[in-house]
Amino acid sequence: MKIIHKYKNLEIIKKAQDEAGLILSNDLGNYFYMTDDKESRYQGFFHISSDNQKYELNVYKIIDKINILNTTGIDEIVNNFSSVEKTYKDGLNEKYFVPNGYNSLCVKTNKKVDSEIILDIRHPYDSRKMGRFYSIEIKDDLAIIRFEKKKDWEEDGTGDKKEFLLYLVIRSDSKNVKKVEEFFSKYYQKDQNRNSAPWDRYVFHCVNMSFKKAVFCVSRSKKKAIEEAEYVYKNFTSITNNESKSINKKYKLPNITDDEIRMAYLCAINSISSLTVENNSKTGAYAGLPWFFQFWHRDEAISLLEIYKVNKKLGKNIILSQIDLILSTGQVPKKRFYQLEENNLQSADALGWLANRIIKIDEKYKLSEDFKMDIVKGFERAASNLIQRRTRDELAVSQKNETWMDSLQREPHCIEVQATRYNIYDLLDKFTNNDQYKIIKEDLKNAIIEKFYQKHILKDCANDNTIRPNIFITAYLMPELLNIKSWEKCFDKILPKLYLPWGGLSTVDITSDQFIPEDTGENSASYHNGNSWYWINNLTALVLYKTNAHKYSTYINAIMEASTKEILYKGISGHHSEISSANKQTSAGCEAQLWSSALYLEIFDEIINLES
Repeated sequence: MKIIHKYKNLEIIKKAQDEAGLILSNDLGNYFYMTDDKESRYQGFFHISSDNQKYELNVYKIIDKINILNTTGIDEIVNNFSSVEKTYKDGLNEKYFVPNGYNSLCVKTNKKVDSEIILDIRHPYDSRKMGRFYSIEIKDDLAIIRFEKKKDWEEDGTGDKKEFLLYLVIRSDSKNVKKVEEFFSKYYQKDQNRNSAPWDRYVFHCVNMSFKKAVFCVSRSKKKAIEEAEYVYKNFTSITNNESKSINKKYKLPNITDDEIRMAYLCAINSISSLTVENNSKTGAYAGLPWFFQFWHRDEAISLLEIYKVNKKLGKNIILSQIDLILSTGQVPKKRFYQLEENNLQSADALGWLANRIIKIDEKYKLSEDFKMDIVKGFERAASNLIQRRTRDELAVSQKNETWMDSLQREPHCIEVQATRYNIYDLLDKFTNNDQYKIIKEDLKNAIIEKFYQKHILKDCANDNTIRPNIFITAYLMPELLNIKSWEKCFDKILPKLYLPWGGLSTVDITSDQFIPEDTGENSASYHNGNSWYWINNLTALVLYKTNAHKYSTYINAIMEASTKEILYKGISGHHSEISSANKQTSAGCEAQLWSSALYLEIFDEIINLES
């Protein structure tokens, strides 16, 4: 199977060894995920409700699959940035769009096809079987599907209480839409492969239809769904052409000579853009698709430099949103739009990452004094609470599951959390010129050296000598902790313990009893005990470049080659995955991960001062 990426006059074509998926999304947060032959219950068309509920991001799965019948094997897939295509060996071409500003999926083929429309309307994490009520109305060129989810006595302990109501309207050129209205059991091999239960589920075979052009529109209102479906269908060509023109104006071709890296850079920045959401009050960036469709504060903060570059207004909204949610502990919740009873789920490092990004954004773009004053007010409140409630012996204290390695019980003093705390003090020092923060900052630096620095290595935690890549996070966030020669001695000792021959880093010493070489999927055993995280790999390459680019060139080049290959030819075409197995390079975890792309971009922004 060939994978093709096209942007303006740049085109990359390569025969891929692995199957590849496709993802499209729009500014409202709707997205379409097409898997390869190994299907997943997270595939299909997903809709984010534009209601005004304060504490929910209401994402619903709508379509499980548009099953085109009588096809041959796939010959090529094409990433056009504004659309994706599949071409089969018999010449059939399918093209998909998710246009900005609409709650619609658009599909066009080069010849009339017979299809089965399979639905599974639910919250993506909801595996309940009962209480699902579909009704279908065929009217002229429209198929109108009404879906109501009710509670069920057997599953919920109560019955006949409506949870939500949605309409799906299909407008097409089909003259023979036929109701099927049957539930059937479907097997999802991809989910079983990653130990993600359940991997079989009853889905709804809605209708059969023959078409060349179709629009699938979702709304809570039947009237709105019909109106939008009709409008998008009648303006199909102009809408899709405008999408293509808009995306071609959006990014400049970067000044990179290697065409593969050039295309991977464009794909990564497009991935960042496609993960951002501006839907009424729901503005932010998805941590990843297809299943991290939430705004995780750590992920947003780490990716903020690249988000800000793509969309300055959104970047500022993210900064203010996170500051607004500072808790009495001085930390922020792990994610936005959550139920209030989940307040105990906090991030020990997100606010420090945010501080680091604000400093860098101000250096590059010069924030207004009024905006900086709003930032200072929030961070002074945070610092005061952190010093009172999350500080011991001058060191930052974190609790179980509050660091990015949240599958491990790392506490209370973790090395990268010290570095993120340092950045909070550093921001206040730079923005207020208050000597108090300069003193606190220096005291923390001295405490880190005393408690963590032994035999030319920084310990992962004050009470744990396990070698992990959090040392590179610390070097990135707090380069002034050690001088260049000391950092080199540290890296020379730990790199052989973490480096993987294919061009990644393990999350734990590969000689450790804790090391698990192969990804264990949704079972988190390998998650931070072996799995290689692409954002960490890219960050490490950047740290090594800043430390001694010549000395560490072999590591830097191998990491960048692996990440480039992963973006272009593995996983979801044109997106950067979350993790890989340690023993061989794979695209695993969430296959379009925000911070993976962000750190890939940052390397080139640093090396050749790119601007898009």
